[in-house]
Amino acid sequence: MKKSSRWFQKTLFAIYLLAIVWTSYTHAAEYKAGQKAIPSPFTPAKVIALSTPRGPWAVRAYVQNAARTSGVNPRIAEWIVAHESRHHPEATGDGGESRGLWQINKEWHPEVSDACAYNVRCSTDWSLERIRDGYADEWSTWKYCREKFEDCPF
Repeated sequence: MKKSSRWFQKTLFAIYLLAIVWTSYTHAAEYKAGQKAIPSPFTPAKVIALSTPRGPWAVRAYVQNAARTSGVNPRIAEWIVAHESRHHPEATGDGGESRGLWQINKEWHPEVSDACAYNVRCSTDWSLERIRDGYADEWSTWKYCREKFEDCPF
């Protein structure tokens, strides 16, 4: 009886360790090279609140739900975010001129602060309002969607 009890305990312990390693691995895989979530000097930790969606899946779900709520086609919003930042709120592009999840350009939109551009909720609210107002073409990925991208949803 003792042998089967020990075997059971060892098996449970091995499963427990495997679960910890697997969870750590999958979490780290979300931020692999080329898609690292490296905080920018413009995004202090205080700006990105704990309630901000973390990880590509949470960001994707937030963008889609916010789009539905604001009356924007979620496929358009999701497609823009996927192509602009690959769902990483700390992303920068165009030599640092484009910032955040939606890659809001500093020169074209100086009214959007770095704090807002790097914040998922603030940048999404601002971007969805622009799209709803008819300015989806401000994102070059959307403007040239049909011409340059095979996965264009429209």
